[in-house]
Amino acid sequence: MIRRLLATTIPLLALALPAAGQSTPATNYSDMWFNASESGWGISFTQHGGTNQVFAVWYTYDPREPASSGQSKPLWIVMPGGTWTGPTSITGAVYVTNGVPFNQGGSNLRSNPVGRFTFNFTGSSNGQFVYEIAPPAGLSPYDPAFNLPPMSGTKSIVRQSF
Repeated sequence: MIRRLLATTIPLLALALPAAGQSTPATNYSDMWFNASESGWGISFTQHGGTNQVFAVWYTYDPREPASSGQSKPLWIVMPGGTWTGPTSITGAVYVTNGVPFNQGGSNLRSNPVGRFTFNFTGSSNGQFVYEIAPPAGLSPYDPAFNLPPMSGTKSIVRQSF
């Protein structure tokens, strides 16, 4: 009886253990990330210890303002969480937000999901950043994502060394 129980339990454990291992990150990837050959953008990636929660910010220039205008505006797209799909990969919904400055009090934060980020780390100091931005239709002109064009791509990233 014990042999039969072990014979059925061990294969199930063997299947379950790799899946459980994939939800734990291989290392702490918290840092500033960028691509040296593409100036003007970067990523702040913060991974919180015990929970492995992530907060990532892609800071770049807003494509709604052409660079040739000389009036380029910053654009921050945030990923306030995500799911570790493996020890070196995380994916999550992203938002463009807008609100009052922290020192003015109140809370009129507005945000809409505009896509997703996926980070595939190929080592502790390098990886790939995949972005898929497609704001929903029918946004109010007061929404921070109003008129943001769809964007998608893959960028190689490395840790910013200080």
